[in-house]
Amino acid sequence: MLDKQALLRNVNQPDERLLLAKVLDQADFSLKRHENTFTDFCDPGKMEIIIRAIGGIQGLNFTVFGGSDDCERRRIGFCPDYREIDEAEFPIKVVKISVNTKFSKELTHRDFLGSVLGLGIDRGKVGDIFLFEDYTLIFACEEIAKYICANLLRVGKTIVKTQLQAVNEAQMPTKKMEEKSVTVSSLRLDVLVGAAFNMSRGKAVALIESEKVFINWITAKSVSKVVKEGDMLSVRGFGRAKLLEVRGKTKKDRVGVVFLKYI
Repeated sequence: MLDKQALLRNVNQPDERLLLAKVLDQADFSLKRHENTFTDFCDPGKMEIIIRAIGGIQGLNFTVFGGSDDCERRRIGFCPDYREIDEAEFPIKVVKISVNTKFSKELTHRDFLGSVLGLGIDRGKVGDIFLFEDYTLIFACEEIAKYICANLLRVGKTIVKTQLQAVNEAQMPTKKMEEKSVTVSSLRLDVLVGAAFNMSRGKAVALIESEKVFINWITAKSVSKVVKEGDMLSVRGFGRAKLLEVRGKTKKDRVGVVFLKYI
């Protein structure tokens, strides 16, 4: 059983305490019932608070997923530590929205979000919204996605058509990416940010210290943090790069790494 009061002791903001208390309830249910439980969608700022609090809970495993690698709003799935949750187990569906652009003004992210929330839906039940040329994709909790499909008839004054899709059916346009192979002195965050984004180490340090660098969408606090293979680096104003592969050391004792950079 979790000692929720101890975990909440150092959280002073009322909204943060309420958020964390709800998350801890889900974690506690998972430990007691030995089954998967899931939070609502959280933005990166809230996710950071949650991860900091739950990281040391004994007997608990958790996975973070929002429906796609491109999603910033994500859910946490909890399970006992003798197994792991696969991303396919997350109860997330996608609402594909089609609009006849010939008879519509250009719709914005705000238009789609406002129309969805106007159905009486809580923001935590809705993940990322992606607008493309011919359609829009909304990631949402499974039960809410079904409700959106049944009830969303218009976005603003524009008539729309909706279609429920599984996460693996969602057609996310291919992003332009390039691999970048370099050698670095270490796997420290400041070193890798400099290498990935073609900047000096000093500039990388300044960006980290001003909290503009994120690892897996969580604000990086330490310039010396070791980055792991598979980690996503995001730098505000510079884009994203994934540490795709860590190779062996060179004769000059440097480490070979490969980034997958979004361009």
